[in-house]
Amino acid sequence: MKNAEKTPKYKTIKWEDRLKIEALYRAGVSVQEIARQLGFHHSSIYRELKRGKTKKRNTDWTETEIYSPNLAQTRAEEKQKNKGRPLKIGNDYPYVKYVEYKIGEEKYSPAAVLELIKKEDLKFDTTVCLSTLYNYIRQGVFLNLTMGDCPFHKEKPKQKKKKIQKRVSAGTSIEQRPAYIEERQEAGHWEMDTVVGGQGKSKKSYLVLTERKTRFEIIEVLNEHTAAEVVRTLDKLERRYTEKGFREIFRTITVDNGTEFADFEGMERSRRNKKKRTALYYCHAYRSTERASNENNNRFLRRWHPKGECLDEVTRGETKWIENWMNSYPRKLFDYQSACDRIRAEPLAEYLL
Repeated sequence: MKNAEKTPKYKTIKWEDRLKIEALYRAGVSVQEIARQLGFHHSSIYRELKRGKTKKRNTDWTETEIYSPNLAQTRAEEKQKNKGRPLKIGNDYPYVKYVEYKIGEEKYSPAAVLELIKKEDLKFDTTVCLSTLYNYIRQGVFLNLTMGDCPFHKEKPKQKKKKIQKRVSAGTSIEQRPAYIEERQEAGHWEMDTVVGGQGKSKKSYLVLTERKTRFEIIEVLNEHTAAEVVRTLDKLERRYTEKGFREIFRTITVDNGTEFADFEGMERSRRNKKKRTALYYCHAYRSTERASNENNNRFLRRWHPKGECLDEVTRGETKWIENWMNSYPRKLFDYQSACDRIRAEPLAEYLL
């Protein structure tokens, strides 16, 4: 009795094989014979012919079914690229909806969303790590999210031109600021900046103050981008918190050299008795790292008002909503506690919360 013919071991069909399959198939060779000649199982050849099946239009406008090695190769490569473990997300639509809403509508980062799920003990069928969540967003698993919706995703750094300071600081240099403030051990030391709208579009701007230790944020609307309007807004804060409260809250304020901060004396003195209400310090020109907390918080604000947007329609209600959103945002820096969580442990909470 003859030994049964052994079935060829499985092997991948390569480009060279596809060219041979095309030639044999066009010559009318049977599938079984093609498989025998090339050393494949006949079912592999059937699948391959199906993979590369297409129609060719003849000169008489009739159509003939043919095998295209190019089409088969493209489809095989696509299938190989999409191979891998099944998505952990599966059909967990509540999870998809929650993630899309938090990132797309409430401007949370993927990391903050995952921590919020843990913190609030939300129950979903899906549990993924941060890198997997980012990969799903890149791959288009979330139909309503792209990497453009994710704040702080890496971009190609722009080449910056070296700038030269055009004028001297209006007041006391940051070099004279007490060294202990740099350690962030005491609350009450603030960084102040403005966030402007599109050039030539906005008369209004934002005055933003960031507490260095807790990253607590205060945002006020400036009706004009002027030094007088900045002083008027600080006077308004003094009325809100009282003269004594202002001195305790704002022990020091560090600013840049923008023209809106030119009135050094007006910002330092109290509106009531003209005594000193805070100590003001000016950064070195074009040294944003000396107000790093302020700059970072400005990026949070820009999630809601991107650069170039007109700010003339902003309302105080909207501004205070964004302020509360920022102060309630879970921060990786604080093991995902918020600025509100941190300020509660400080004496300033009496005035600010």
